Amino acid sequence: MLKSGIEVLKGIGPSRAAQLHRLGIQTVEDLLFYLPRDYRDYSIAQPISSLQQHGMDCAVRVRALSEPTMSYFHGLSLVSVSVSDGIGKMRLKWYNQPYRRTQLHAGDTVIACGRIDARRGLSMLNPTLSAELPGFVPVYPLSQGISQRLLQDAVRQALNAVSELHDPVPSDLLQRYDLLPLQEAVLEVHRPRERETLVHARRRLTFDNLLSYLLVVETQKQMRCSKRGISFSSDGVLERYLKKLPFQPTEAQLRVMGEIARDMALPTPMNRLLQGDVGSGKTAVALFALCIACANGYQAALMAPTEILAQQHFESMRSIFGDAVCYLHGGMKKQQRNAALMRIASGSALAVVGTHALLQEDVRFAKLGLVVTDEQHRFGVAQRASIAAKGESPDVLVMSATPIPRTLALLLYGDLDVSVIEQMPSGRKPVKTSFIPAHRRKDMYAYLARQAKAGVQSYVVCPFIEDPESMDGVSAERLFEELRALLPDTSLALLHGRMNGAQKQEIIDSFRTGTIDILVTTTVIEVGVHVPNASIMVIEGADRFGLAQLHQLRGRVGRSDAQAYCFLLSESGSESTLERLSALIETTDGFVIAERDLEQRGPGDFWGVRQHGERTGMPAGDTQLLEQAAEAAGWIMDHPDASGNRELIARAMQRYADSVQDIAMN
Repeated sequence: MLKSGIEVLKGIGPSRAAQLHRLGIQTVEDLLFYLPRDYRDYSIAQPISSLQQHGMDCAVRVRALSEPTMSYFHGLSLVSVSVSDGIGKMRLKWYNQPYRRTQLHAGDTVIACGRIDARRGLSMLNPTLSAELPGFVPVYPLSQGISQRLLQDAVRQALNAVSELHDPVPSDLLQRYDLLPLQEAVLEVHRPRERETLVHARRRLTFDNLLSYLLVVETQKQMRCSKRGISFSSDGVLERYLKKLPFQPTEAQLRVMGEIARDMALPTPMNRLLQGDVGSGKTAVALFALCIACANGYQAALMAPTEILAQQHFESMRSIFGDAVCYLHGGMKKQQRNAALMRIASGSALAVVGTHALLQEDVRFAKLGLVVTDEQHRFGVAQRASIAAKGESPDVLVMSATPIPRTLALLLYGDLDVSVIEQMPSGRKPVKTSFIPAHRRKDMYAYLARQAKAGVQSYVVCPFIEDPESMDGVSAERLFEELRALLPDTSLALLHGRMNGAQKQEIIDSFRTGTIDILVTTTVIEVGVHVPNASIMVIEGADRFGLAQLHQLRGRVGRSDAQAYCFLLSESGSESTLERLSALIETTDGFVIAERDLEQRGPGDFWGVRQHGERTGMPAGDTQLLEQAAEAAGWIMDHPDASGNRELIARAMQRYADSVQDIAMN
């Protein structure tokens, strides 16, 4: 049953199955392990008098005081009804759900669950209605056209259909680390009885994710250590390279270049992690490594997660390698692509840059000696190994602008040598960051318009492309239209990941040349976009991003000697939100922010090992779980013939071999 297609489940026909396939859910097993990203606590009915905090999720037991009415707002239908709990009053509102008008009548008593809007009177937006308190309700990651109800119903069907799950982790390990059996954990994570049991369930499933990843890392390390690599000579390369640079590298950059040169000279394959805060100059160091490989007659490949970043690398590499550089990406015409493939296969392209298009089977290198992956957390384990497999034990350099806390780096990258560029180029001023309350929002956008007239450009980042199902949160499309009406004399443009490569590049080029004053966008600009004249970063819905990602976004400004500013906005004005965002306001040190992010969210997104909808992160601050998974992985690798251990290793390798990570920006 587990490996059966989801169509075997009751109520899932071809249309619904096609929708779930877009989330990577193909089988019943996929559904069971498509984990909630959050939970709504509807276990207690709150009195209306306590619901003054905007954005809070809650349940209320209320009686309808009148028949619902329907009106229209910005082209959307709005069903509204006044309700009371006997003491306080509020309104229930549903956007674009006209059928709600007939679901509730005057005098009916119901449990309403949803998010509070306290901006203009007290109301609850798009609540669900039930006769009893729902308890803890799972909230799943979604994509366009898929609702929470669809996913909740599908998961319910899967849970009812599977009576027993085989647990691959030996019972002695479960006992040693106080872990729930797999069957109990899966049931509890989708149908939590209480908060404490939910914590135990997620802890078990997170342990499995960490263990699988670490087994893959250990297996790859064993395979790599058994191979002989290339001994590169770097004589005279640094001197020639520095003459081509339009700037003088920092001492930290020169030190790391020396570390890389010494590593590449060894007969064993280099496996080095290059860390540096945003704007520290990692690319210049990586290009030096490419120069060493090419000077020795080998090809070097640089893989970037987005076409925007790959295009920028191509422009930088062309100034160093001239016509010997080749750019391969997904949007090429067949004739262009075939010509590029021939150059790569013949070896006439010494330096090759591209997106995940480099991973395709028809990309063959003549003599690949070095692989560089930029923004390593954007590529899954299998992807990084796949590009390296196109050569004979090539050297590997992985770059990360997401600072990784030492605790995490020692465990996850124990097999890598780590280089850190801790020095920023001279003349850079720290970006001044502040939180903008809701009542100052229009004033802030008026400030952006005044700055545009003075020649200063701005980014405005939104968490969504279009309005989400819940109507909660600012979308790029809606804000773009709003700002066009609010700022008619300002040049604006919209950028997001659903645009094709040519459209995105045209907009980025226009922004870079100053034709566009304000760029409304999603996180598609998180990495690689270098526009020194852009000195203002606005982040809408800042509470929806992790601190490390917010720091990355902030790094798009402050790339010149002008003072730069970052404004954080959130519809949630809660103390917890302000406290979490305070780390961005207090410091611009990426490593300090990364440590805070690790404490709050766990390390799940640091290394890019999501499998479909799984959240691979640990419970916040639970570094002990990572240490336990590392200990277990070490024991399993040392005792491969022990009961079940070969199965665990094989399952881990198969899991990531089959994993298809969506690296298109949202």
